Amino acid sequence: MLSMLPRPAALALIISVFASPAAAQTVLTLGAEGTALATPDEAVAQFLVQAERPDAASAQAAVNQAVSEAIAAARSVPGVVVTTGGYDSFSSRADNGAKPQFTAQQNLTLTQPATEGVPGPAFAALLGRLQAAGLLLNGLRGDLSPAGRVRARDEAIKDALAQLRAEAGVVAEALHKPVTALKTLTVNADGGGPPPMPMMKALAAAPAPQSAPDQITITASVSAEIVLGGTQKQQGGT
Repeated sequence: MLSMLPRPAALALIISVFASPAAAQTVLTLGAEGTALATPDEAVAQFLVQAERPDAASAQAAVNQAVSEAIAAARSVPGVVVTTGGYDSFSSRADNGAKPQFTAQQNLTLTQPATEGVPGPAFAALLGRLQAAGLLLNGLRGDLSPAGRVRARDEAIKDALAQLRAEAGVVAEALHKPVTALKTLTVNADGGGPPPMPMMKALAAAPAPQSAPDQITITASVSAEIVLGGTQKQQGGT
């Protein structure tokens, strides 16, 4: 039975020993998780456009008009990309038996490149104008662009692989066996981001919202089977 050395809880190690007449081989199954801290390079604002009217058609018409005006306002600010999300409508009836009211709503997302994820003055002023127009600001956050996310993912993978190499080296040294081959390697990378801020109510004269985004943690996990050869004495022929 092989004696195991203490190790970080994030790493798993299973040792299987296969004996051959020439020398014993050891196959290590290792796992490690790497992380990378990335500074946001874009600002993202999420709005909910909502209208309530006595009939469905007028509620939907009000939302359509508000979304059209918001898109036009967003496109007037350089660098802003605007996209629409899910569209929904439903009816509700008050407990006092009054006629039902119809609600229509649609999501709207605005994105702009931003140093450290902090909105520039023009983008922040745009958000204030949209709030004043009756849109609900669901969230304002710093995020990573696709290119920024790829760079952070690559750094997280490198971190995980460095841990894997270090762990294999510790075990190989303890067993007096050289690393001879990498049998299998699996890499899984997953991005993360800060949760959106709570919904903010629309204001009659909304000031430009303030934002100070934190860094974003990107993770990657790797697992591998690493083959160790015979003992160093056996390898040297003594």
